[in-house]
Amino acid sequence: MSLKPSTRFFCYFSISILLLVPGTASVFGQGAESRPNVLMIALDDLRPMLGCYGDERIQTPNIDRLAARGTVFEQAYCQSPQCGPSRVSLMTGWRPETTKTYSLRDHFNFSREKHPDLVTLPEHFMKHGYHALSFGKIYHDGRDDPASWSVPPQPGRDGEMLEIVDEAALAGVPFEKRNEVPTIIADREACPAWQSPEVPDDALFAGRMTNDVTRLLTTLKEKNQPFFLAVGYRRPHLPFVAPKKYFDLYPPSRDLLPTQTDPPKDAPVIGFYSTNNYAPAPGKKSRWGKPIPVTPATFEEALPWSGFELRSYQKVPLEGPIPEETVIELRRAYMACVTYADAQVGRLLDALEAEGLAENTVILLWADHGYHLGELATWTKMTNYEWAARVPLIVAGQPGRFQPSRSKALAELVDVYPTLCDLAGLPIPETLEGSSLVPVLEKPEREWKTAAFTEYPRKLWGHGRAIRTSRYRYVEWESEESGEIFATELYDHESDPGETVNIAEHEGNAELIQKLSQELKAGWKAHLPK
Repeated sequence: MSLKPSTRFFCYFSISILLLVPGTASVFGQGAESRPNVLMIALDDLRPMLGCYGDERIQTPNIDRLAARGTVFEQAYCQSPQCGPSRVSLMTGWRPETTKTYSLRDHFNFSREKHPDLVTLPEHFMKHGYHALSFGKIYHDGRDDPASWSVPPQPGRDGEMLEIVDEAALAGVPFEKRNEVPTIIADREACPAWQSPEVPDDALFAGRMTNDVTRLLTTLKEKNQPFFLAVGYRRPHLPFVAPKKYFDLYPPSRDLLPTQTDPPKDAPVIGFYSTNNYAPAPGKKSRWGKPIPVTPATFEEALPWSGFELRSYQKVPLEGPIPEETVIELRRAYMACVTYADAQVGRLLDALEAEGLAENTVILLWADHGYHLGELATWTKMTNYEWAARVPLIVAGQPGRFQPSRSKALAELVDVYPTLCDLAGLPIPETLEGSSLVPVLEKPEREWKTAAFTEYPRKLWGHGRAIRTSRYRYVEWESEESGEIFATELYDHESDPGETVNIAEHEGNAELIQKLSQELKAGWKAHLPK
């Protein structure tokens, strides 16, 4: 159950008092008082389905407003298309090959015992006089890092992702009082894939958290110390739950159906089959008593199961085709959640303005990875395709410092750490494996990285590593047992931006494959900006 408003106020009032107690804040670094504040906004499972990225169907006026005063990176990529490893990479400034965190199953490879020289992004800011606070999902749920924050983080109650509304309990409750009706943390097996309760924004966690953050900004304003404030929204992650008014913006229509529903032609099954990291070991059964193929050999065997994360929710068939009417409902529900999250971002921007903090606050917005909504025969993330690897990334320095712009420079989430350091005037640790994007903010058309890197494994099957150049996406699948490359994928974004045809085996591409394979093996250091 969610905390009552009075209880929540007491918790955050206590934190506000801590902020003002001598000795609770980090010792000021030289000149810390004059440095800009930082607001880092994270969204969960958000592909670039935003107005500022050219999607005319979606309503995202507030993120678009932020984009209009900052730089929109049109070709930004995560380092791992799953929440946990992607966030570890961003927060450490290290790539998965360094953290050894490739999926949720090996999330705990990220630890201070295994990496004694680790200094996380907010921890680095703390060492230079910042007060660092975290609300919502910044690291993966339940796996926060207390040493990263000046006061205990406020990620929400355990299992917050599965929050739904007991709609029967709303009966007879006036709309304006429905935010006082406790929500439910659903059992995964009984949780619907989407829900559109008729409630105010702050009946759900995102709205309640925004209330707390905006309240806290008043206290932060009174401190003679810059802040690093990380705010992470769990939407549009499954289950797709948002107030009904956001669903009403997207009436059911066949126009919402995806247009690229087949797997890429001539691609290996392992490329699109995003099931086996969720599936039980061979010979065991799922929670519904159905056997799941862990390493299917054919498209026919894989297709009925692909997108298993989605299929673990109610309202979606566990196996077989997903009916068109269900696909429509899922896609409009995702869009509703995007607009609901956008509304919360707008409230943060408004609060900064109201408190007089906007002129001295750097704002950076990112999502942890992209998302399939039925494209290429799969759902959710956990592929090495553009749909899962490409992310929104918007950087807005203090107003007037840089001209608003758009950039096609290849950017990566591992660049967030050095970029924020640069914008705040902090030293950039030499151990980081990304590049500050400030030179691109200054000159958006400049030449930049020649490649971005994403990787994701299929346990018991193979490890996929992808290189994305300005024109091509090339993927190698390496056997977990022998280390041999057993499958390759190549997509030409000039002629095939949807990655619908794997041309790796097409005649005349051998020399190109050899070149891209060498560039992939050379790694990120070989592709840094000159």
